[in-house]
Parts: sequence; structure tokens; C-alpha cells
Amino acid sequence: MAVAPAYAQQATADTASTVASGAAAAIDLERIEVRAQREAQIRAVELKRDANGVQDAVASDSMGDYPDMNVAESLQRLPGVSVTRDQGEGRFVVIRGLDAALNSVSIDGIAIGTPEDSSRAAPLDVIPSESTERLRVIKSATPDMPGDAIGGAVVVESASAFDRDGRSLKGKLEGSHQELSGETSPKAAFNYSEVFGGTFGVALGVNYQKRKFESDNTEVEYDNFDGGADDDLVAVDLQHRKYTIERERTGANVNLDWRPDDANRYYLRTLYSQFDDAETRQRTIFGLGDGEITALGGGRYQVDALPADAISKRMRYRTKEENTFALSLGGENRLTGAVLDYRIGYTKTRERVNDEMEARFDYDGDDMSATLNQNSGIPGLSLSDSGWMENANYAFDRVVISPKQIDDSERSAQVNIRFDGDNASYKFGVLGRWRERDVNVDEAELRTGPAVDLSSWNGKTLDHRGGSLGQGMSSAAMRAWWAANGSKYSAKSGDVAGNLMTSLEEDYVANEDILAAYAMGTWDIGALRVIGGVRVENTQFNATGNDVDIASDGKTVSVAPRTANSSYSSVLPGLHLRYDTNNNWVLRGSVNKTVARPAFGDVSPRLAVNRDDEEARIGNPNLDPYESTNLDFSFERYLGDSGIVSLGLFHKSIDGYIVQTVTDNDPQYPGFDVTRSINGDKAKVFGAEFNWQQQLSFLPGAWAGLLLGASGTWLDTDFDPGIAGRERDDFNLPRASKNIYSAHIGYEWGGLSTRLAGVYRSEYLDTIGDSRAFDIYVAPHTQLDFSFDYKLSKNVSLYLEASNLLDEPLELYQGVRSHTLQNEEYGRTYAIGVKVAL
Repeated sequence: MAVAPAYAQQATADTASTVASGAAAAIDLERIEVRAQREAQIRAVELKRDANGVQDAVASDSMGDYPDMNVAESLQRLPGVSVTRDQGEGRFVVIRGLDAALNSVSIDGIAIGTPEDSSRAAPLDVIPSESTERLRVIKSATPDMPGDAIGGAVVVESASAFDRDGRSLKGKLEGSHQELSGETSPKAAFNYSEVFGGTFGVALGVNYQKRKFESDNTEVEYDNFDGGADDDLVAVDLQHRKYTIERERTGANVNLDWRPDDANRYYLRTLYSQFDDAETRQRTIFGLGDGEITALGGGRYQVDALPADAISKRMRYRTKEENTFALSLGGENRLTGAVLDYRIGYTKTRERVNDEMEARFDYDGDDMSATLNQNSGIPGLSLSDSGWMENANYAFDRVVISPKQIDDSERSAQVNIRFDGDNASYKFGVLGRWRERDVNVDEAELRTGPAVDLSSWNGKTLDHRGGSLGQGMSSAAMRAWWAANGSKYSAKSGDVAGNLMTSLEEDYVANEDILAAYAMGTWDIGALRVIGGVRVENTQFNATGNDVDIASDGKTVSVAPRTANSSYSSVLPGLHLRYDTNNNWVLRGSVNKTVARPAFGDVSPRLAVNRDDEEARIGNPNLDPYESTNLDFSFERYLGDSGIVSLGLFHKSIDGYIVQTVTDNDPQYPGFDVTRSINGDKAKVFGAEFNWQQQLSFLPGAWAGLLLGASGTWLDTDFDPGIAGRERDDFNLPRASKNIYSAHIGYEWGGLSTRLAGVYRSEYLDTIGDSRAFDIYVAPHTQLDFSFDYKLSKNVSLYLEASNLLDEPLELYQGVRSHTLQNEEYGRTYAIGVKVAL
């Protein structure tokens, strides 16, 4: 990657000093030394020190130091930040243990939406790291920032030509190899920037990655069984799943800047990312709960009279397309006594899953018995008959089609004006955001049509780390069959009502308009900076969903539209203090209020009532937003130009924390199992953050190239979900890990740059069940990655990266750690590539 001249000069000066002290071997390397890690630390430390609030940052150069596939994985290196993963890749960013839906995410100053059908969480795996210049996580928002940042604000910034000096050309070619699949995949990136005439800048970039990989997944469901003790839970359902995935990422950005003089500047920022996923999932399901279970002791169980159709095989194929487009156009004018800045923006996020289908088959053989061993994490299973392994022994059951389309777009406009005095400034601004969402989630079961001989789909038998899936199936054969025969299938009469419900109950159209205004003052009193102000945000929400009611006969169904409107205002004051001693100590403190709006799926006016099954799922348009009062304190000691040691303390008190409840005593539907989201009681979060990073430049000779760093976050949370029957239970906040640690050791000398980095997060509560035995947790996880970079010449370097070196799976468990609910393994990934910078 390109290097800013000031940093390059510093690196050369350091090298020259080393040569003068006697390290003559460094003379030839001095000309090509880049020290990318150190420069990245310098830029990140500068961003942190200059910030008015509490924030951490990742600078562009450091993205080459990690084997990071996307923005989410680049951010996980920061203190207090962890990620939730999908297929082994970071997807959602969790800040200080709070749900990703409580963060705001913006690209070049404008908020982006989400392709998720019900949540507000914005996935960051759709944005390649190469499309960005800086990433910031702001943990204490000032009044001039949008207030929807209870967790924090993730700010993604793409490059300006004025970030660099003169013309810059950068290119990358890479090949990566996944251990589990044995596949090798390409990646390429190109970036160009140039300033013309000192006033007009162009920066553009394109990147592409195609990954073929696999994952081995085992999922288990535990429950009580007849004759068993109340605390003896057995695996009533065991599934082995094999995922084969081909994933493509394409990113592009074009940024224009015009700076005709020192007082005026104008810019256009555009960023586009495309995420295409073709996935085949094969799974074999063992419905052990259909048999007669007897405890043998020592974690072993006998299953007798297991019906043949308790074993089934399924194959699903789908392509998913997600794309994000962000455009912002704005400028800044320095007037007499004032600075005016303005921006208009547009973002659009969409998802298309138009071809999802799953073919299901039941074993058509003799009843059998089984032995189950629950002494290891994944239960071991032994069946009395091996006929279940052959595809020829399965009978066609049904096809399930599940298309989905989501569109999320937002237009925005903002204006800010700042009046500067000798030791004070006053800033005022307004922001309008107009968001539209259209969600269409369908599903239909088709059981009437020609029978299928599953042996005609025979394919390669796939290895699986958790156990055998039996004979393999060919996704290509299934798709060819569906293309020729799909029109011949229809729903059984008894499925029509249920299909209509699943097709309509999750659909909605929503509009959300936000108008915000703020006033903020900044006063410099010696070494103390005081920032105070208030922000007011008014939210207008309206949505249309469906009222779907299946009669008690299970066949008659009525459908009617449901609409809802709401309006509320949030007053968000804030006070921030920053004390810079100018001798490398910075102290910060803040108190402010932030807000998070309910998830679209929770607040949309949807109603699905199945009187035959006595179930109801109800949207709740009366939900109030989350409101949080936040306290932050931090103590920062800067060590030279690239080192820091800091300690932060924070507390959040969140009113109206939203939880999903299931009750059978709803007055509107007595005796029904009613699922509805409600505002629960207050949630509290207390935490501490520690961060240290430093180059050991005080050491003699080549030892001065060592770079070390470590960070830790400790959380204590308290939460009452208000679930009947669990009043005496203590709960941690869902998705909040108590401990998050990261550490790295790097080395840079001459043309060599290498780094070993690890991130650990402790377990967290994912889903609250009817009792402790049915709570679902995500197990602890450690990510260890390695990178090696060597300069072959002034402009060319060769690099090697290795990720998931510990081969850590994603693991969930039910109640206790020995009851593994899900275990998904991905294997290690290695990459080798070449970078060119001109």
C-alpha cells in the first residue's frame, strides 16, 4: 500500500540512525524499508488522540497486515470489539458486548441499511477491506453525530486523493487455499489516486475475490424423554450438515475532490459492493426422539423401535445476491467567521434469493435401534442397520421453495454551521433521513408430483468431521431435475393454508423518517476541552403488514392488511471532557444519552394466527425505542508516535430493552402459544477496557523492530427479560461476552514485516429458553492469524497469510457445555500473494 511521505521519511531516518550505530547490514535495506505496521499504528494513534470522544481506529495500511477478508474482521482487532461469524467469516460487529443491531454504521458519513429481513444489524462482510481507507469505532457519540449508537458508531471511510501525495498506484494478486475443501481461490485489488493541478483529486479502486470453501456442521436438540429424570436431557434430534460454498465479492469506489482554494472544498464519494453466494447444503437427520429411549448410565442411551422415517436426507441449493451502494455529495465553505458544511446522501441495500429450494426424503427401510453416547461434545451414534446410508433406500417426501427479496434504501440531507472564536466554537445542524424497506419472505411446501429416485442424484460421498452423512448427492443433478420437472409439483390441499401463512406473515413495507437538530458548544480552557450540547430526533414510522388467520379446521384462511403508525421524539444531551496535558497524557470523560429504534421485524404490524395449532405470532407496533444513559472515562498515555497504553471505564443503563416472549396466557388468545416482542426492564452494562501497543525502538540493533500489543475488555451485565417462571434467575445481556482479549507480536526490520495476532472472546448467552436447561450459549472462541511480508524491491513485496491457525469451530451449546447444540468447522486458510505499489 502507498505510504505517506512523512511516515516514509521517519522510517528512513530510523534506519539511518541504526546504520550509524554500527548495524551496517541494514544499508542496502534502507532504501526499500516501508514499516507498514508501524505506520498503521501511527495513523491509528493520531486518530484516537485527536478525537473529541472515546474512539479506536484502524488505518488502511494495517489491513494488509492481517488476513482479513472484510471490514468486520479488520475491526475485531480493536479493544472492546468482537464479531459474530457466518461460515467462518466475520459478519456483524459487536461493540462492548451489545447486540450489533444497537450500532450505527455509516459509509462516508451516510447511514447504510441492511439486507436482514427483520433486524437493524448491518452486515459488514459485504464490504471488502480494500475498498476503505479508515475504519473508526466511536464509543461516545457527540451531539453532532446521529444518536442511534447505544453500542457505538462504526464509521467506514473510503480514500481521497488528498490522503496521499501525488500519483499512487497499488495492486494485489493473491491465491488462497482452504484446508477443509482443498480448493484454491483467487483475489485481486487495484487502487489509483492522483491530484491534478493541486486542486482536483481522483481516487478509485476495484477489488475481486472468489472463494470456494466448505464447512462441516453438526446440530443437536436436547429434551426430556419418557422415564428419564427431569435433569436428564437426551439428544432427540441429531443432524450432520455439509456446506459447499462458492462466494464472490466485488467492490468498487470512485471518489472525486475539488479544492479550488484553502477556503472551499467539494467532494463526491461512491462505493459499491456485490456479494454473491452459491450454497449447497446436504444434511442427514436422525429423529431419535421418535424412538423409545432408555438411559444406560454414564452418558449412554439405548433407542429402540426407531421408525425408519425418523431418518431423513435433505439437500438445499440457493444463490444469494447482496449489494450495497452508497453515494454522498457535499462540500465545505469557510466564510467570514463561520464554517459551513453540507451533504446529501443515498444508500441502497438489497438482497435477492430467488431460487432457494430443498428436496426432502425419508428413509424407506425397516425400523431399527440405536446407541447414543453423549460423553463427548458431539454425541456419537451407532445404528443397528446401515441401509440408511444408501440413497436408493429413500422415498421422496416434498420440495420446499423459499424465495426472498429485500430492498432497503435511504435518502439523507444535512447541513452544519460552526462559529469559531478564540477559545470556543458553536456548532448547529439539521439532518433528515428518509428510509424505505420492502421485505418479501416466502415459503411453500410442494408434496404432490412425480416421485424421485434419489439414487439418480448420486454424487461424491463427502467427508464430514462430525459423522457420516451417508451416500453423497449431486446439487447439479437436483437442479437439472427441478428445471425439467418443477412445474409438475403443487401443494397438497392440507398444506395450502399453511403455505399461505408462511408466504405472507413475514412480509411488510415500512417507511421511517427521522428529522434531527442539534446545538453544540466547544470550549478550550487551557489543556481542558469541554464539549456540551443536545440533540433532538423525531421519528415518524408507518408500516403495512398482513393479518393471516387459519381457522380451527386447518384449511380455511383469511388475509387482511394491517397498518400501524407511530411518532416519538428523543432528547439526547451530552457532555464530553478532554484533558490533554501536552506531555503525552490525555484524560477523557463523558455522559450522554443515545437511542436505538426497534427492529423492523418486531415493530411491523404482522399477525399470524393458527387456530388449529393454537399458535400466534404478533408484531408489536407499540414498542418504545431503547434509550441508554452512558458514562465513559478513559486514561491514555501516548508512548512516542506509535505507542499507547490506555484504561477505560464505562457504564450503560438501557431502558426498555426489547425481548421476544412466548406466553400461553395472553388475554386476546387464551390458551395459545403467543410469540411477541415487548419492552423489558432495564439492562445495565459495566465494563473496563485496557489497551497497550508499542514498538520497542529503545532496544539495541535489530531488536528495535519488535512491535507488541495487548488489549482486554471485561464486562458485567445485568438484565431482567421479564419471563414468567424465571423471575429468580439471573441473566447476562444476550450476546455480551464477559471477556474479550487480543494480542499481537510483530516484527519489522529492513524489508521484512511479520505479525502473529490472536483474538479471544468468552462465551455469551444467545437465546433465552423456558428454563436454564434450554438456554442457548455460544462457546468461547479464539482466532489466531499470521502474516508475513517481504519487500523484493522498492515497489514489489511478497506476502503470506494464514488464518484460523487453531482450527477453532463455531460452537453453541444448550444449558451446559457438554450438550453441544451446534459445532461448525471450517479448517485453516492460507494465502500467498504479491503487492505492487508505484
